Amino acid sequence: MKVNLKNECPECHANLVQDTVKGEFVCSLCGYVVEENLEYQGPDAYVSDPGHKSNNLRASGVNSVAYHDYGLHTEIDNQCKDYSGRHFNDGIRKSVVNLRKWNSIIRISNSKDRRLSNVLSKINETCSLMSFPKVVCETAALIYRNYENRNDTKGKSSVCMAAAALYYACKICKVLRSLNEIVKYNGNSEDTDENLKLASKYYRSMVLICENDDTNLTTQSQDRITNFMEKDPKARNQNKQSFIIVNMQSININQYISKLANTAKFDVKIERLAIEIAKKTENHLLSDGKSPNGIAAAYLYLASVLLGINILQMDISRLAGVTEVTIRNRCKDILTCFRITLKIKPVLKI
Repeated sequence: MKVNLKNECPECHANLVQDTVKGEFVCSLCGYVVEENLEYQGPDAYVSDPGHKSNNLRASGVNSVAYHDYGLHTEIDNQCKDYSGRHFNDGIRKSVVNLRKWNSIIRISNSKDRRLSNVLSKINETCSLMSFPKVVCETAALIYRNYENRNDTKGKSSVCMAAAALYYACKICKVLRSLNEIVKYNGNSEDTDENLKLASKYYRSMVLICENDDTNLTTQSQDRITNFMEKDPKARNQNKQSFIIVNMQSININQYISKLANTAKFDVKIERLAIEIAKKTENHLLSDGKSPNGIAAAYLYLASVLLGINILQMDISRLAGVTEVTIRNRCKDILTCFRITLKIKPVLKI
């Protein structure tokens, strides 16, 4: 095919516009199609930045442990259209439907891959609904893969396993979400209590397995695993893989206080005073075995009382998910174990 090097329409001599979707050069004035069925060359520049590198790829994307086949799969679209947007005839449409069906069957060869696909799909779906960052999704996938390689997950609920892995990943990545919230987004509202019990059981077993792991745990494990998979394609087909998981990091009580204060839209003075009291009364005997939501709600209630702002215990308990008795007991523990001194600045009247 002869290429138009002048970049002008042979009819009206106007400028041409390239349509990369249909592969055509079209006149910007009269709409005359000068060339068609062109191949898309794409950007060939070498880029060292991983973000720009993914945009310059012509085929496939970045490998991810959040998919059961590490993202190296081929998907056939449901639109039944060719590259130019024209619909297939009946014969080709039946062939495409059969190819799509067999493609989905071949991707999952055995029951273990099917369980892995179901759990990872549920993890991706929940992360999308709850707007979790990508690092939480990747960490949850690593946790489940590590758990599956060490235990038999046959017969276990995929919904509860996904919720437990996500809750563990939130603890690692310091994302403040409770297991009850994840279970509500993850399953049906009718089976919330049963799923919560199962997810708690699976979470405890995951913690025990990761604590007994002898590998050195670092915060950059995700990048190292991804780079290893890109350099060594044989590692993707191994049945037994040793994944590195990040150490669980304790969440500070200040994060719970900030979360409750932002949810309730309290004054900034209450939040600052509550955090200051929490720093001065920091004691493991006060927080061991206690719900962090109840302790945070008690600090907020004490700060509101000291500042003279009227906030009901009923409102704070509803937001924190605890009872009013719990808030009163935590306030009693704080006031009994510590002495709070107030410095009052007098107001000058003019």
